[in-house]
Amino acid sequence: MTSAGEELPAVAGATNGWRLERQPDGRLNFIAADGNRHADVDIRRGFPLSAPEGGLAIVAASGVELAWLDSLAAVAGPLRQLLDAELARREFVPLIERIDSISEVRPAEWSVVTDRGPHRFSVAHPDDISRRPEGVFVTDTHGIRYRIVSEAALDPLSRRLLERRS
Repeated sequence: MTSAGEELPAVAGATNGWRLERQPDGRLNFIAADGNRHADVDIRRGFPLSAPEGGLAIVAASGVELAWLDSLAAVAGPLRQLLDAELARREFVPLIERIDSISEVRPAEWSVVTDRGPHRFSVAHPDDISRRPEGVFVTDTHGIRYRIVSEAALDPLSRRLLERRS
């Protein structure tokens, strides 16, 4: 259901006419064509970095895949809005804009400025820093990923600190 209490339509081309409902607590339910309800489902991108508009899975709390959409780009209307909102909530990836310091000890304590403000976190190992075509990804000791969109766009101190740690 949408926040207004309306049912969302089935995805065009989806098999068996399933639908999603948003519960008052913010969680999603999957309702199969036969009426079988699965509470607290997750939406997961098939290839979040290389094909973010590509396929996605709707996964039960038990980890079982309930449905697959070949292309997020092909979904429109209220269902697309629901999927976009859920993915944005689920894919929290702060963008690092500046690196103020990185400690010499392990785990290394990072002090950064992100698009959400100043933040401190720990990075256990240099392997937790990965360079990809989409940018540099830093994973902290709690599993939260941070992204640097462009090393070249960082100030000289930030670039130097990053280079020494990765």
